[in-house]
This record gives sequence, structure tokens and C-alpha cells, in this order.
Amino acid sequence: MTSNTTPPRSTEFVALPRTAIRGSSRTGDRSVPLIRTESSETTDDQLIEVPIPLSKVEDESEAHILHVDDNAQIGNLVQTYLERINDDFTVTTETSAVAALNRLEGEAVDCIISDYQMPNMDGLELLEVVNERYPDTPFILFTGQGNEEIASEAIAAGVTDYMQKGTGTDQYEVLANRVENAVEQHQTEQQFWNALSWYRRLVEQEFAGVCIVQNGTFVYVNRKLADIFGYSQEELIDESVATITAEADDDLVELLRERPDDDADETTFTGRTREGESITVGLSGGSIRYDGDRAWLGVLRHGEDGD
Repeated sequence: MTSNTTPPRSTEFVALPRTAIRGSSRTGDRSVPLIRTESSETTDDQLIEVPIPLSKVEDESEAHILHVDDNAQIGNLVQTYLERINDDFTVTTETSAVAALNRLEGEAVDCIISDYQMPNMDGLELLEVVNERYPDTPFILFTGQGNEEIASEAIAAGVTDYMQKGTGTDQYEVLANRVENAVEQHQTEQQFWNALSWYRRLVEQEFAGVCIVQNGTFVYVNRKLADIFGYSQEELIDESVATITAEADDDLVELLRERPDDDADETTFTGRTREGESITVGLSGGSIRYDGDRAWLGVLRHGEDGD
């Protein structure tokens, strides 16, 4: 994210629950109705998509895998086959749970593959420690001690996946596929939380004015944007974007109406405050989906906010 919190021209889009936005800004102790048609009955499964700066998205092409097995020969086989099957995998093998935990203290991993039966600490005990210290890290139990009881315990303990060791090389294709799926799911979840964190910093810490525009009208504004133009949030909801422009600016209105889904724009326009003062406003943003239709999310900066 850039220093002025403005999304760059290249933008990715992530679906966020509408409850991630609802109630994000408050006036005094009273929640402000930030989104048109929002109600207390809105469900968590209603989603909108918001842009996340690409600088917040780590390179997802590579995955660091930590494999734990007290049998060094099996460790070498898993490392060799996984790296051969998927060029994006980098596999590190440890022969004990203690050694694995020591490695985790010094470096981040995208997925852990662990045997079950190991001296001093078995795979499920390792999973328990990992869940406490490194929550949400994908963990696959890959064991030759497979039975329904162990599988049930693993699922109850929150294992990401469970796989019994076989005798052929085909098992490594299956294992690689399960690792890839676990890593992709984890990275998607991380991208979601990055997007939510970025959005909340904009809205709650009021670094810049934020709005969602649909069909040329505001369906959402944060308090910072309303303050820039001298309005309350409630006064701008459902109002035309022309309310904050100093003159009829067809290009600006068109910009805020409908844009291609992958477009991101930056411009400067002359705004008009409630008192009629003309101000220079920087505007950045891009297209999103809101309530199933195309909309536009913008970030506005004025004066020192735009420096």
C-alpha cells in the first residue's frame, strides 16, 4: 500500500461480507447507517467485492512446504517427488516435531505435512502446538498408521487434510494435489483479510474519503468523505455525485457511473462543499460488484490529505 493509502492503478478484487462494512464508522455512540438499504437483518452471506492493492498480495506462485517424518528416507522421497511434480514447491524436511517447531520459529511456511507416529511428540500433538502458535497454517497428516480412530482424532483436532501412506509413486501426485489445494485456500483467506485490513484502515482511521457509487449516486460514504464536503453521511447517501462537484462534469459523472470490471482510474476534479467553496480533490478507484450489480469504489483526497 502506498503512503497515502491510495489504491494503485492495478487492482485485485476480493469478496467481503457486507457485515465487514456495516457499522465501521460511528458518530458518538450511535452507529451510522452507512449503506443504502442496509438493515440489522442483513445476512453475512451477502457479499460485495472490494479492491485490494496488489502490493498487499504476496507472490502466490511459490509455496514453502515443511515435511516432518522421523524416517529420513521417506522425507527425502516426499521432498523429491513433490518438488518434481510441482515446480512451485520448495520442501524442507525435518525428522522430529521438535526440530520442525524450531524451524517454524525462524521462518514462515505455507503448509505442513506430518507423519503421525513419531518419538517424543506424535503428529496430532504437533498439530495442537501448531494450532496454538501458528493458527490457520494448513496441516496435512500423512501417515502409515491410518485407521478410523486416528482419522477421527485428526479431524476433531482441526487437521486440514488426512492421507494414508501407500506403496506406489501415484500417492505423491495425490499428496501434491492436496497440498496445492490447501495452500490456495489459505492464500485466498489471507488475501481476504489483507483486503479487509486495508479497507478498515481507510474507513475507521479515516486516512481518506471512501465512497461506493452506483448508477451515479452514493450508496456508501465514510465520515471522512462527508467531512471533506461539509455534509453528514446520511445527507450524501442516495444523492448524485454531482452534489460534490463544482460544475457539470460529464467525464467525472461517467467515471463514477459504470466502468469496465478491470478498470482502475485516477483523476483530479474540482469539488464543491456544502458552503459552495471550490476545492481540488484527488480521486482513485475501480469497479466492484455491489448487490449483484456493477458499482465503483473511490478514494478521495483533499489538500494535505492528497499530498
